[in-house]
Amino acid sequence: MLNFALREVLGNHVDQKGSVVLPEKLRFDFSHDPNRDGAINADHLRKIESIVNDQIKSELDVYSKEATLAEAKRINGLRAVFGEVYPDPVRVVTIGKKVEDILADPENKEWASISSELCGGVRRITAVTTESALKAMELGGQLLKEVDDASKMEVSLLEKKVASLKTSVDSASIPAAQKADIRAKIAQLQNQLRKAQKKIAEQNMQKAVATATELAEVAAKEGKTFCVTRIDVGLDPAALREAVSKVIQQKGMAVMVFSIDETTNKAVVYAGVPDKSEQSKLLEVSEWLTNALGPLKGRCGKGKGGLATGQGTDVSHVNEAMDLATSFASMKLS
Repeated sequence: MLNFALREVLGNHVDQKGSVVLPEKLRFDFSHDPNRDGAINADHLRKIESIVNDQIKSELDVYSKEATLAEAKRINGLRAVFGEVYPDPVRVVTIGKKVEDILADPENKEWASISSELCGGVRRITAVTTESALKAMELGGQLLKEVDDASKMEVSLLEKKVASLKTSVDSASIPAAQKADIRAKIAQLQNQLRKAQKKIAEQNMQKAVATATELAEVAAKEGKTFCVTRIDVGLDPAALREAVSKVIQQKGMAVMVFSIDETTNKAVVYAGVPDKSEQSKLLEVSEWLTNALGPLKGRCGKGKGGLATGQGTDVSHVNEAMDLATSFASMKLS
């Protein structure tokens, strides 16, 4: 049946090159040159699978009978292993039509649509049967449902879910056509995730810049020479960097911005001091940030161009960290 389905879908160039048939699974090797005959895609596999399953569901009778090799070779649409040396007489196996009827009119064009074969650039198909086939289809259905459910998840949860699904699908023993369909859906999810993340990043940047510049304006009116604030945009250092840069550019003052993510219990902190200014001689940005990160159990890099960033791993002390940053800056700039 598989041999028949392959020819129906891929063409008459298909020749069996070998096989292993066991009660619960099979392996089938066949000739098909992708450069010459075209690549085998998911739609081909879906059609092949459908033809075989339809024949199984039809509960077609299987017939076998010995015939002379010369008689057997006259059968229109007969499939055999290319290069195989068959005995004479040879056993002819047919599905859905009696061997006697086919031998009585071997060149009838109708036989090309009947599965018949002699029993005795290569591609390979592996397949499972009985309980293994049912389990494979059930697993495929479960994974497909998981992918569909994931499309309704929040962006914050979707990234990990997509990575987990991709790993599960790659290693799953499920129908190849279904695996291709699920992978296509995962690719759509990844695209959906990228778009959502890009939109969130844009919103974070707008929020961070607007809030930081507004608070810096308030601080300047109060006669302060620095600003320490918290703007929750998750663990988005790019948004904080832009906010700090804008404050320095527009207000010319030192600034430190905190943002936390309670889900991961992490904080990201960005600090800036106008480079090559009088403030920078009094307040070294890395020293300021390192001091502030203490309560957060964090650390930072050396900093460059008056800017420095760091992360903390205990957001429960964020208020203490902000107070420490404020007192340190007041002491240095007084």
